[in-house]
Amino acid sequence: MSGSAVGLKWWRSFGRPIGIAVFTLLLLWIGAAALPKGATVKPAARAETQPVPHGDDAADDPAIWIHPTTPELSLILGTDKQGGLHVYNLDGTERAVVARDTKPNNVDVLYGFSLLGHPTDLAVMTTRPAHARGLQVWAIDSQRRELSNVTEGGTLPVLVGDHPYGCCSSKNPRTGAAYVFVTSKSGTVEQYELRTNQTGRVDAERVRSFKLPSAVEACVVDDELNTVYFGEEAHGIWKVSAEPSQHQPPVLIAKAGDNGLKKDVEGLAIYTGREGAGYLIVSSQGNNTFKIYERREPHRFVATIAPVAGRFGDVEDTDGIAVSNCVLPPLFPKGLFIAQDGKNGRANQNFKLFGWDDIAGTNLLIDITSSPRK
Repeated sequence: MSGSAVGLKWWRSFGRPIGIAVFTLLLLWIGAAALPKGATVKPAARAETQPVPHGDDAADDPAIWIHPTTPELSLILGTDKQGGLHVYNLDGTERAVVARDTKPNNVDVLYGFSLLGHPTDLAVMTTRPAHARGLQVWAIDSQRRELSNVTEGGTLPVLVGDHPYGCCSSKNPRTGAAYVFVTSKSGTVEQYELRTNQTGRVDAERVRSFKLPSAVEACVVDDELNTVYFGEEAHGIWKVSAEPSQHQPPVLIAKAGDNGLKKDVEGLAIYTGREGAGYLIVSSQGNNTFKIYERREPHRFVATIAPVAGRFGDVEDTDGIAVSNCVLPPLFPKGLFIAQDGKNGRANQNFKLFGWDDIAGTNLLIDITSSPRK
């Protein structure tokens, strides 16, 4: 066989695959290098929810519930802190209002809680009126896409002598224990373990309490990494173990003033990827942007989200945010980011809905394989 024939055979067997692999790595490197630290992405909302019925400062915090079998039937939950909890379809149309007149401030979704031996998804929220001040737990019926109050006594008392502000839920992947963190304007944080009784009602036992320097509303739990993050409005983002038996003090991982993070430090959300990849996102309310940090330590600052005024308008004075990497057709096939809009033109406040791929572009992670139900 001639030398040229041998060389051609080698190229077909080894050279071409190696060349393709090197070229692919080069493209990935170029893509990663194309987003320098501190870059700003400017997405426009693809949809919006109907405005809440109350004026002034009313809409506050969203959450996303992922349907177990049919993703297009997933729901958006949004609080009206002057009224009740609003339930929206993925296109932003309103489906229902529950917990009327409970003035819910923050809401979160907890998947697979054992209720009378059946795995049940829950919506947990802080409520503030005198007749129902505390924490409420609502079961989500995946077939009917309806919510029902399963709270022992209607409302669980929390933060004795203080008013509940924000909340976030967690489930220990090793033990299955379910928890809710409740925050306050005084900086006090309480952690409760949720339990069910023989009548199918949910009760809570306080398992930990600690204090941050000043007002804290937003929090989010990373179950996979067993970490909870808190937004202290004046100073930045704190993190601590989500396990109540751990007694290490909270650590400040992002300070207000650094990388354009401007107080009030508000909503928090986690975009999850495989093997700990993903992002921690925070609402930088003081300059109407959202800051993205790496989910893994040391939580390197990555980029800024600065929404632009498209068909549905700009986003300003944002309190709560939520994000999902799940496929949510037809509008959000590569994930969904939600931000409360504190202005919304001349209408009442509402929630703006963004496609995650409009934020990620070709440079940030898009991973539709991770599921909150795993």
